[in-house]
Amino acid sequence: MFPARLLLAAAILAPTSAHSDDALPINDALGVPGFPDCTQPVEADLQGSVEANALSLTCSQRAKGFASQKSVGCVGDSITAGVHASSGSATYPAMLQKKLGDSFKVTNLGACGSTMLKAGDSPFWKRPQYAALTAAKWDIVVIMLGTNDAKDAGSGGPHNWPHDCVGAGGVNLDCAFAKDYQSMIELVRTLGTTPAGPDIYVMIPPPLMQDRAYGMNQTVINQIFPKLVPAIAAANKLHGAIDVFDNLGGNDQKDFPPSGCTLDTLDKAKCGYYCAASQSWKCDQCHPDDAGYDAMAEVVKQVLVGGGLHKELA
Repeated sequence: MFPARLLLAAAILAPTSAHSDDALPINDALGVPGFPDCTQPVEADLQGSVEANALSLTCSQRAKGFASQKSVGCVGDSITAGVHASSGSATYPAMLQKKLGDSFKVTNLGACGSTMLKAGDSPFWKRPQYAALTAAKWDIVVIMLGTNDAKDAGSGGPHNWPHDCVGAGGVNLDCAFAKDYQSMIELVRTLGTTPAGPDIYVMIPPPLMQDRAYGMNQTVINQIFPKLVPAIAAANKLHGAIDVFDNLGGNDQKDFPPSGCTLDTLDKAKCGYYCAASQSWKCDQCHPDDAGYDAMAEVVKQVLVGGGLHKELA
């Protein structure tokens, strides 16, 4: 379970970007929310800011137990780090490890609040998890970023999303987000355990269940990303996009206007993946609970070992 210490903070770590009164549980060993595969230097002052603690992390690839194990890197933000998971064993990368078994070694490279946009307020490119990604060699890399990119001033957040990814003809792959995503894919292609490079998968993030949660624009997450991320995958010759959005209730929202999940709406739009009565944190409209993380891990596992449950460009 999370330690008792709580900090009033949004999923993003920079002080100028804290636009929520929700109390996120803090991992006392790291001084940040979530459970990435990182440690803190012994001299770190964990009574300092979450932002400072996040930047002082030392992150690394989990060591293989034997040569034939396939190394899997899970790149992402707080949803990958496992904010609102009940423990480090309940994050989606940890559950993915259990589902894949000993033939794989999964590393959690989730950086809370991070953006794909290099011009965002907390780019993944500048975080310790990025250093861990680029310092290692991988067989498989799964990328899920975008939720924090969707923050904008109109939603009460930092001005991250430039609103340039949709044009008259549909998605615009010349937009900043798509270009930075392409740069990430091109970089990861150089990090393989073989000259062919790693297998790369991109993920459509889970839906946002309420507009303006954590300063995020719901339209960007729920309407643009389900089209844009598969288009990015196709343009970069990947095997489609892993459709976490649909699996966690995104496409059910046509029958459930997403004004927010509560414990009274657990039968609607898969709200049970966000609101756990058995857990002290409830329904923050963005982060899954243990059941949601398990559902995410199952989708990823099915794609990695079975080649299914992904979304091709329409």
